[in-house]
Amino acid sequence: MRRLVLLLALVLPMATTSALAGDVSARAIAGLLREQSTWLAEQTDDRAPELPGLGFERQAALQQRCFPDFPEPLGVRIKGAYDPAEGRIYLDVALDLTDRLDQSYLLHELVHHFQVHRVRFRPADPHDAPPLHAPSDDARPHDARPDVPSASAESRSRGRLEAQAYRLQLRWLEHVGVPDPLEALGLDEKTLQIIERSPR
Repeated sequence: MRRLVLLLALVLPMATTSALAGDVSARAIAGLLREQSTWLAEQTDDRAPELPGLGFERQAALQQRCFPDFPEPLGVRIKGAYDPAEGRIYLDVALDLTDRLDQSYLLHELVHHFQVHRVRFRPADPHDAPPLHAPSDDARPHDARPDVPSASAESRSRGRLEAQAYRLQLRWLEHVGVPDPLEALGLDEKTLQIIERSPR
């Protein structure tokens, strides 16, 4: 059986961006990654994991990474992906990392890095909380986090993990002063709830 690699990707409608991520210095990108990791750590009840690796790929390579069995072009733009096997975030080389919205895609993938390291985020609203049918703490393995599923439940929980990444992305955009984060991302609450309830 072919090994399934979890790639939690941010897929948005095709859009154009003006600047390249490469126009921002490696030092500035490293600073942004540390800043976002510090902010995410403030949203948790756990210690932040070590920073992930970071790479940039052109759109065709990102699409192949996330959807290897689909023909190109897909008609969507992949803004970023996290590869847990490598502990590495891959971003679209066309992102403008001087722009707060584009920076939020890095944060979104960084959330997935935190999730894979079983970091527990504090809920900010009822939709961030674990579902009511989640097992009690007594029924969980000794080292499990209350709102992060065990590895065996991973495939049933991707929607919840993805929705959590979107909610933290929205929270960060609000934190940095983006006026209407939902509109900026082209999302609405109903779509987030659909993502949250999706089994994959």
